[in-house]
Amino acid sequence: VAPGTVLGIVGPPGSGKTTLVNLIPRRYDVTHGTIRVDGNDIRSLRIDNLRSQIACMPQEPFLFAGTIRENITFDDPLIAESQLQKVTQKAALYDTIQALPNDYDTIVGEKGVILSGGQKQRIALARALNQNARILILDDPISQVDLATGNAIIETLKPMIGQKTIIIVSHRISAVRFADQIIALEKGKIIEQGTHRELIASDRYYARAFYLQELEEDLNAS
Repeated sequence: VAPGTVLGIVGPPGSGKTTLVNLIPRRYDVTHGTIRVDGNDIRSLRIDNLRSQIACMPQEPFLFAGTIRENITFDDPLIAESQLQKVTQKAALYDTIQALPNDYDTIVGEKGVILSGGQKQRIALARALNQNARILILDDPISQVDLATGNAIIETLKPMIGQKTIIIVSHRISAVRFADQIIALEKGKIIEQGTHRELIASDRYYARAFYLQELEEDLNAS
């Protein structure tokens, strides 16, 4: 994956998408071959140095029992209010937070119990964006939000192209169609690879998923 480009990863549930991206920050290590960052085998790097270069939004976001502010900033008092507003706007979360009685200082409860799944997901996204790392890994970032919110989130990512290396895992084809390169996984193997246009022309898993999702979106809209 070239620096500053976007890689999209799609595939049916259980195909290995999350497993693949979890190898990059060394949640566990590869058993064959190597993963390299800037030409360096990641197993030769100090794990804290490696992870400082990577911001991850996990598929199942974990929230602490504190406030929204603490969850986004990891309780860093040096994060400016303007920075907090910037990342929550990019995560399509700003208006939601402003509607809460204590906005950023609203206590979310154990594991974010007062929040919806989509709100928790967007807090985790804002947290990842706040880290300002060179590599951004988003695991299904729009799975729990509506179509309009999902599209707004994807649009905020596009200006980062060229500045960050972005890896997006998604069930929604709309989240990855703008990627420089897309891979489709099945049973732990790459079954297709190319751009959106190339994969649509191939008329295989990716194309079938794309047209089915378009049909579902049209039915929901009507």
